[in-house]
Amino acid sequence: MTPASPPPFATVAAVVAATTAAQVAGAMGAAVFPVIAPELARALDVEASLIGYQMSVIYGAAMLGSMLFTWMVGRYGGCRTTQIGMACCAAGMAAALHGSIFALLCASVLIGAAMSINLPAAAHLLFRYSPPQHRNFIFSLKQTGVPLAWALMALIAPAVTLAFGWRWALALVLASALATLLAMQPARRRWDDDRRPDLPVQARVFDGVLLVWRMPALRWLGVAAFCLAFIQLCVSTFTVVMLVDEGGYTLVEAGLMLSVAQIFGVLGRIAWGWLADRSGDCLAALQYLTLGSIACCGAVYFLEPGWPVTVTGLLFAVLGATAIGWNGLYTAEVARRSPPGQVSLATGGAMVWNFAGILTGPTAFTLVYKLNGSYAATFGMVTVIAVLTLMALHAGRRALRGEGPSGG
Repeated sequence: MTPASPPPFATVAAVVAATTAAQVAGAMGAAVFPVIAPELARALDVEASLIGYQMSVIYGAAMLGSMLFTWMVGRYGGCRTTQIGMACCAAGMAAALHGSIFALLCASVLIGAAMSINLPAAAHLLFRYSPPQHRNFIFSLKQTGVPLAWALMALIAPAVTLAFGWRWALALVLASALATLLAMQPARRRWDDDRRPDLPVQARVFDGVLLVWRMPALRWLGVAAFCLAFIQLCVSTFTVVMLVDEGGYTLVEAGLMLSVAQIFGVLGRIAWGWLADRSGDCLAALQYLTLGSIACCGAVYFLEPGWPVTVTGLLFAVLGATAIGWNGLYTAEVARRSPPGQVSLATGGAMVWNFAGILTGPTAFTLVYKLNGSYAATFGMVTVIAVLTLMALHAGRRALRGEGPSGG
């Protein structure tokens, strides 16, 4: 429920800051592995391209968790649920420090669980406390936590790994998750005053998924989110490995290039959210950024070692602003279109599509790479997915015309 009177600015700012910090810490748990993949692969004596399978495990667990844990927000409240997610992230990092394939598998499951817990909790808090006229911007601002986390890891983790070893990069993530958990505790009682402790503990596995599927507009938005998440994770997961193996970059240089994409992803999410609020047309903003993704992914297909660094940097900057700039718009539109009182349930169901794309993207990319032997050429497949995104958004716009306005 949205408060009867508008909350004070300080409360809104605190909620946005807390949910963004949790988003950063949780996303760092997934981001740290691809950016240190070459060194981690050497330590474990495996191929670096296998990072795609690990990312699929993380987001497969997140997709399953999105179906299993939708009850938590109602029972415990958005703040406590977020703290539980941070505990899962910290536990995952602690497990990964062991340094075995099995330990990394356990860590991946815990990190995925953390993501699935955090997203509906954040949506509940933000929808409750955000002014409707600024909702796209506020949701997009919170969602900057994902590219910000990737940018931080791309900047810091390679240098820490080369200087002190890969375990210290994981320890940084562990510390961030614990710090966020503790920092949220003072506000828990106030922010969770709408929780219902009498709600039964039950895994309503398909409730959120079926809710989204029954509403044509949300269904097509979900299909678009599948494709957009597919694209984003391919960009985030394989940029470093591609530039090191095929572009002649060092690990640190490739990490800097990925950080450029992620930083512009942060700026893009803020800009697209502002544009959607200003125009009142969230779907149009999603369509414009998808056109940019099509152009940039097509350009990566032709990437060669001889390209000037400035040109490559510009390409990845625009790619970041478009391919990584979409998620805040999606979550805000899902919250706006969800039935009254069912924002967290609808968000959980919508995130299944998101995580399904993330789950599928790295695995499909790895399989296609195995066939053609070129990371850059494999972006041809990603370009096709971007075209399918545009088609799904067009279908979603038609469905929205038939439904009219809604609100949770």
